[in-house]
Amino acid sequence: MVRRSREEAEATRQTLLDTALALFAEAGPEAVTMKQIAAAAGVTHGAMYWHFRNKQDLLGQLYQQIELPFERHYLEQRQAVQQDALGALEHFVRGSLRELARTRRARDAYRLFHYGRARSAELAPLRPLLDAEVDSWRQHLQFFLKQARKQKQLRKKLDLDQLGLSLLTSLIGALDLWIMAPASYDLDAQADYLLAIQLQGLRNLKPSML
Repeated sequence: MVRRSREEAEATRQTLLDTALALFAEAGPEAVTMKQIAAAAGVTHGAMYWHFRNKQDLLGQLYQQIELPFERHYLEQRQAVQQDALGALEHFVRGSLRELARTRRARDAYRLFHYGRARSAELAPLRPLLDAEVDSWRQHLQFFLKQARKQKQLRKKLDLDQLGLSLLTSLIGALDLWIMAPASYDLDAQADYLLAIQLQGLRNLKPSML
C-alpha cells in the first residue's frame, strides 16, 4: 500500500468536506449518510472514517471551517462608521447579502446551519455555537445603531435592542425566503429594497417620530 503524503491526505479531507457541505445543504444532514458522501467524493468508506469519527465530527469540522460573510463585512465597516454610521450599516448589510447571493459555498453554509434556524437533530451538538453566531449578527447591527445615535442620526431614547432585533428579523427573513424560492426571489436585487425600507426609513424619520 502506497503511503499518502500529508498534502494528499489534506486534499482528500477537503474534498470530503466540500462534498458533505453540498450534499447536506441540498438534502439535510439526516438524509445523507457517510457512505454516500464518500461515494460522491470518490473515496473509500474507510477513508471517510480515517478523517472523521462520525457524522457529528464531520459536521463539527465543517462548521469550524465555514465563515459566513457577516464578520468580514462588519470588520470592514468599523472604520467607515466614524464618518457615517447608518451608511456603514447599509454597506454591512448589502455587502453581506450580496456575497451570500454570489458565493455558492456561503449559500450552502447558511442553508445547512441556519436556514429555518436549522432544527435538525444532527445539528443539536452545535446549537450553542449556532445561536451565538446569530446573536453576533445582532450585536453587529446594534454596534452601528449605537454609533448612529452618537452621531445624532437616531434619537437618543430610541430602543436599539428592539430596532436591532427588527433588522435581524428582516435580514434572516430575506435569507430564508431566498433559500426557499431562489428562482423567484433575487437576493442580490432585494437587498436594495430591504435597505430602503429599513434604513432609508430611519434617515427620513423626524426626531419627534422616533
